[in-house]
Amino acid sequence: MGKGEIRWLAKFLGTSPAELIKSSAFETRLKLQKATFLLSHLKVAPFTDYSFSMYVSGPYSPSLASEYYHLDGIRTSRVKLDSGVKRVLKWFSSRDRKWLEVASSILSIKERNNNVEKDTVYSVLTMSKPWVTREYFDSVVTELAAKSL
Repeated sequence: MGKGEIRWLAKFLGTSPAELIKSSAFETRLKLQKATFLLSHLKVAPFTDYSFSMYVSGPYSPSLASEYYHLDGIRTSRVKLDSGVKRVLKWFSSRDRKWLEVASSILSIKERNNNVEKDTVYSVLTMSKPWVTREYFDSVVTELAAKSL
């Protein structure tokens, strides 16, 4: 994928290439990872070119990480999103780190196992994130379902 689209997404999220590479910008990079994952999950090209695997903080793409460290001098490529996807992306990316980690992990588990039941998703999720309570999990699932995710 071209780095121009990632530069566009960073700008959409209110950050810059210079901010992304700061050692103190972990949460900014996490938000970019999760926003890219969401766009890939929603089948928005060219974000579907990234592959994600589960990592400590949820779905993570090493190739995406490599790209956002090398955005200097790259021109922003315009990305057209329909209004529904744009609205969901704004809502999703406005959430805090904990919520993004849990929500994207839930989506990833469901994506890899189409007909998995909610209780199984919770069991799988808590194997890597034992701090997630059932109540919190249920609230995130409800929010995702309200957005048809």
